[in-house]
Amino acid sequence: MVVCDPRKGKYMAVAFLYDGEFVPRERTQAATLPIAKSSFNFVERYSTGFKLEINPQKPVRVPGHELARANRLVSIISDTTAIAEWWSRLDHKFDLMYSKRAFVRWYVGEDMEEGRFSDAREDLAALE
Repeated sequence: MVVCDPRKGKYMAVAFLYDGEFVPRERTQAATLPIAKSSFNFVERYSTGFKLEINPQKPVRVPGHELARANRLVSIISDTTAIAEWWSRLDHKFDLMYSKRAFVRWYVGEDMEEGRFSDAREDLAALE
């Protein structure tokens, strides 16, 4: 899991996962409300990136877990361009550690070539 602010990016896909006893009208309203209010800012080429997944079985409670029992549950999974902010932070941390040569000796001691670190940095930059 990654912590990022979805308001700073655009959505590519959103999935609503329903578990339990839902009236079909409730599901439809819950899915269409964000579209109607334009609270989901989609990337232009993915403007229909909604998926509804329906499981009529009640959510299962893990024994000994602190969560309360529920007859129904909704989860939202999304793919957003706001993840770029997280990649940027990761790049910065990598640069700080590599500039101090932190942990490099451990990897080189395990027969890893030092050039692999610059390759890894280039790969991170490509993801950003």
